[in-house]
Amino acid sequence: MKFWSYVCRTKCDVASSLEGSQTLLPLLNRDIIEDPKGLKLIFSEELWNSPTESIVKEPLDVVDSNDKVRHVFVLSRDHVEKLKKWVSVQCKGYGLLDLESLHISTFVVTCSLMWVCKVQSEEANASTINPNNGEIYKLVFLGDCRNRLEFSIPSTYFGNCVVVRIVSLERSKLMGDNGIVEAVIDIGRKVRDFQFDAMKEVESFMSIAREAPQRKHEVTIAGSPKLGAYEADFGWGKPKKCEILHIEYSGTISLSDCRDDEGGVEVGLVLGRVQMSKFSTILGEYLKNIASRD
Repeated sequence: MKFWSYVCRTKCDVASSLEGSQTLLPLLNRDIIEDPKGLKLIFSEELWNSPTESIVKEPLDVVDSNDKVRHVFVLSRDHVEKLKKWVSVQCKGYGLLDLESLHISTFVVTCSLMWVCKVQSEEANASTINPNNGEIYKLVFLGDCRNRLEFSIPSTYFGNCVVVRIVSLERSKLMGDNGIVEAVIDIGRKVRDFQFDAMKEVESFMSIAREAPQRKHEVTIAGSPKLGAYEADFGWGKPKKCEILHIEYSGTISLSDCRDDEGGVEVGLVLGRVQMSKFSTILGEYLKNIASRD
């Protein structure tokens, strides 16, 4: 995308623009991808032995088509920094985890906040929730394997070079007073695992996905603030708005950098009208309370 926008912006043909854009030129060489775990064979056998209906599925319409509301919430840089600070203080105060082993990043705290708000907004009345409810909720995100020393794959590699990470938490924890902190700990742990061993348990991913009985309590994160969606200038300036379309059918939460606030995050999601109102209220209350404790 960045190379395409560069060519359009500079009004050059591809051949003449290569000299000044080597860092943007997409790499299409598949030979650089190594497969020490034999994933090609493992995944091929999984697909071959899987029922067709478990592979080819209709998109899951998680919200009534007549009641859908799409909205983009903006977390400013100030929101993000105060959220990180608040999480650190909460962890230290409650003794939940040694701060040195806690991974606190923009991605982690944003995902945690939005996940908790979404789960809590699903309940008609939060006071009726059984605090001992052990129902499992999952959050799924992708890790980019490019530009890592152990793989020697440059960031310009053009292809699917990601691994899946799944975070599982009981609903009672997400609904509790320490819901955000609990989410930060578990999401942060998965991010750290990826940093130290990107291929950990990746060979079992397809079997885990196939065995999952249902996905109604699963949230997937699409995108990342690090992708720089608003940096794609095709010659007429920054995009006015960047959105991921498929979140309308998948229950996905999208993340991107912020157009007008460096360090901020734009968060997109689609919910029913009533739930969106609850989500907005819950999010606003969290941000207000966090800011007041600064």
